[in-house]
Amino acid sequence: MDPGQLGDAFEYELRLKLIADVGFIGFPNAGKSTLLSAMTRAFPKIAHYPFTTLRPHIGQARFVDGSNIVLADLPGLIEGAHLNKGLGHEFLQHAERTKMLLYVLDGTIADGKRTPLKDFQVLFNELKMYKGGFLLKKPALIAVNKSDRSYTNFQTRFNTLKSRYDMEMQMIPISAKEGTNLEILLETIREMVLPNE
Repeated sequence: MDPGQLGDAFEYELRLKLIADVGFIGFPNAGKSTLLSAMTRAFPKIAHYPFTTLRPHIGQARFVDGSNIVLADLPGLIEGAHLNKGLGHEFLQHAERTKMLLYVLDGTIADGKRTPLKDFQVLFNELKMYKGGFLLKKPALIAVNKSDRSYTNFQTRFNTLKSRYDMEMQMIPISAKEGTNLEILLETIREMVLPNE
């Protein structure tokens, strides 16, 4: 009986190339998890503190004609994500594996440093600085969340954002909590992801 020879050992790192049709991009606490839950039957963890979502949560939106779209609530980004701040590279890699991006902005934020306009500019810049900006080639849409907050100046902030980016990107005011304009948002997404159906 021959003793045989030593075998070869290899290590492989496999990366899933596509996780969803749509990836939610936004700051922590913008309402991405609430939006995913409202648009699908997914039940991501929702809390009032940053970085509740540390890995993508997936949900499926089904339409009456039998078509469906897979949505991914991606972990929140912060300024400096392209430099790997706040696990930025790990989080941005999830966005690579989607067909389109949905920017989810908190339409009520106004703490002196942040507004919906400034938040969008930071997010856009992070995607631009990551791997040569190839993520910006994906179709994209902006959902400005929390329109139900009557005590805030939501409409003024939405109009400021719209006047700056309306020609470049479609934006829809929504309330993930109350369900406002979610049918419009879903139909717009479907037209972008499934244009021939």
